[in-house]
Amino acid sequence: MLSETNISKTEETKKLTVDGLTKVYPVYKIRISELYYNDQNDRIATWISKYKADNNVSSIDKSDIGHYNDVIAEFIKKSDETAFKKTMNNIKAIGQQEPIVVLNDGRVIDGNRRFTCIRELSKDDEKFNYIEGVLIDKDIEESKKEIKLLELYLQHGREERVGYNPIDKLVGVYNDIIENELISIKEYARNTEQAESEVKNLVNRAVLMAEFLEFINMPKHFYIARELELDGPISEINMVLNKVKDEEQREDLKNVIFNFIMVKPGGDMTRYIRDIKKLINTRQFEPFLNEQLNHAEKVQEKIEEEDKSVDLKFLNEEIRGDTDLVEEISDSYDKYQEKIKRTETKSAPKKQLEKAIEAIQNIDNMILISLDDEKITEFLETLSQLEGEVKGLKDEVDNHD
Repeated sequence: MLSETNISKTEETKKLTVDGLTKVYPVYKIRISELYYNDQNDRIATWISKYKADNNVSSIDKSDIGHYNDVIAEFIKKSDETAFKKTMNNIKAIGQQEPIVVLNDGRVIDGNRRFTCIRELSKDDEKFNYIEGVLIDKDIEESKKEIKLLELYLQHGREERVGYNPIDKLVGVYNDIIENELISIKEYARNTEQAESEVKNLVNRAVLMAEFLEFINMPKHFYIARELELDGPISEINMVLNKVKDEEQREDLKNVIFNFIMVKPGGDMTRYIRDIKKLINTRQFEPFLNEQLNHAEKVQEKIEEEDKSVDLKFLNEEIRGDTDLVEEISDSYDKYQEKIKRTETKSAPKKQLEKAIEAIQNIDNMILISLDDEKITEFLETLSQLEGEVKGLKDEVDNHD
């Protein structure tokens, strides 16, 4: 519990909706030494996953709350350095304009960046030893779901909020909806003011992100997803896979795409993945898939041969740095894309004729009947011109034979 000697009520108030009830809460001045960061905050989820991996720990030690806060503060700064500096300069110039939201044990559930800025400013000016905040009488263990829903609304459900890193958002979705089953898709949608279809899409992308990390033998190392900038490529995967009707081929293609993301044979990987759609449902798709599966197997063998844990350094140096392997994969991809282009070029005349036939079929006969003599003459002249073009094409084909 917060020490009463370190908090004092102000004349300010803040309207909040908690547990579905909207009411006006008093704003308090709270000594910053009483507060600590929420390590379950989605905004820093990938940074915490990196800290755990680097330090081989399951959680950040809270026995020294000052050190704990210093560690989290660095995550907040690095997650968006531009926004951090802007907020800190604003607070320094005109003071804190928006109260943070705090649980009665001192856990900050909204306002991490403001808290970080004021902690930083307090190092040079003691007037920043206090921060304004609303106190919520909730316990993180007993009211985990209610607190998460409130946090989602405060962090995502208001227009003025700075957007999350897309991967951090996916990690939050994965943890809250899939892994811990803390909240439902419907609840997430309602508290973030999104359509359920949007949230379902987020869930699908979060699953793919987790599957990719398992594919590279780095399960739940979410910081990898952020550092590899997976959001764009992942957003394309389901749209590509949905075009494949055979379930086994769909799974094979997913593994091929995961291999592309890991190896990065192209510059814009989002477009690289999107262009796979051109191959699906063509004669080139199956040989393309088989060839790329062989390449993916080679990459997996390199990973399995690694006698220590796979990390970004290994991916960049041993996988992406293997120029022969990258070229093999890239050349194979380009070869089949080129075959599709040639096929499309050869099919173009037929497709243009089909469009012309469709246009003729769409002519309204009732309009023809109502034309005056002048318009009928113009129409017949154009029709004769069309007949001439058709005869010319037929003669060209006959002569070619």
